[in-house]
Amino acid sequence: MVIKEKLADLSMCYSISLMEYAGKEYCLSASEERDGGIVMIDTQTKEVAKITGLAGGVMAMIPIPEENGAFLAIQKFYPIFDSKGAEVVYCRISGEVKEEMEAEVKLVACIPFVHRIALVGTPGNRSMIAATLCKDKDFIEDWSKPGSVYLYRLNEQFKPVEIIVLQEGIYKNHGMYTYQKQGGYYTMIAGQEGIWAIDQQYHMPHICQESVSDLCLYDVDGDGVDEIVCITPFHGDHLNIFKSIQGGWKVIADEPISFGHAVWAGSCAGAPLILSCSRGGDKCTRIYRPEIENGVLRMPSVDVDENAGASNIAVKEKDGLVILYAANHGINEVARYTIDLSL
Repeated sequence: MVIKEKLADLSMCYSISLMEYAGKEYCLSASEERDGGIVMIDTQTKEVAKITGLAGGVMAMIPIPEENGAFLAIQKFYPIFDSKGAEVVYCRISGEVKEEMEAEVKLVACIPFVHRIALVGTPGNRSMIAATLCKDKDFIEDWSKPGSVYLYRLNEQFKPVEIIVLQEGIYKNHGMYTYQKQGGYYTMIAGQEGIWAIDQQYHMPHICQESVSDLCLYDVDGDGVDEIVCITPFHGDHLNIFKSIQGGWKVIADEPISFGHAVWAGSCAGAPLILSCSRGGDKCTRIYRPEIENGVLRMPSVDVDENAGASNIAVKEKDGLVILYAANHGINEVARYTIDLSL
């Protein structure tokens, strides 16, 4: 059973995140338009506050857990790939939540075509990993100038004190996934040439040669080893699961999607789940329930919504339910889905 709640109208909504503020949980969502809107929605009361102060073109919002109401954001990444002026900014809201709230916005770094960022490290010793989709473009479909991955070491005011180039020459550098393991922060990067893994020492080995757009890790088959769940190729039409077998990566599941743009894998009530979002075709958001049958991985699925065209999602489990927040770019809305898989 799926219950959908429309939380807010938001033209060309693109990014979405969950953030704690003053002891309450909020859903943040932002538009990719010039001067596009940003909303902060109380997940309990569904009251909507408008955040001002940013320039639109917001590709990502990354909460800073140790700072109440603060987050890093990519802004000025406008459609379509009009992003030479893209930058990362530090944003903070303060005071009582009201209908309109102006954020304090400070520049962290101007990074042309920056499309993904991750906050790593620990409070007081933070760094930012930033990945650029490309280096430059002469026209919309110009992919001749590959992107790079950078490490920005930050001081306590979130200003860069050192910039390190981790990797250059990644074409269609679109995918980034961050996760915690044994108390450390790790990041994966994906592009046309495959997947790279960044460890805590910021080594960046090339672990997979397959062309990948967006990705995540999860132990889908329950053997104790994570698989790579991903969209292939760039903005591609395949949801693939890669399994490490004898030192290489083998596709153990291949599901059709259309202009895939977001993927998530996790569990609910101990059972593995995968979510995919298409921005083309039926613009479907779909949930899969992987299961092993006679040694073969099957992928039964349920459509959560159609014609939504979700660009990004935020997912959590609560009381045995899947709670999905979606920036439904295709219909200009922020929505929440409560999914009960027991029915």
